[in-house]
Amino acid sequence: MKLEKREITLNEFDSLKDVFYTEKTLLNEYTCALAKAERKETRGELMRMIKEVGEDLCFVRDLMRGSSIENE
Repeated sequence: MKLEKREITLNEFDSLKDVFYTEKTLLNEYTCALAKAERKETRGELMRMIKEVGEDLCFVRDLMRGSSIENE
């Protein structure tokens, strides 16, 4: 069975959307873990990771906005 090019092509916006939802899920998991964390060190590390993922999430969202403008 031969796949046509359009069947296997993933555009930039779709890739960014996948990354965005993965980061969003990761952020949710970190906040759930933070609610259960008892040790101060664990909470501090989770807060650091939440900040990092939040920044990544905003960065990817900005890329998605730029990508969707270019595609129109």
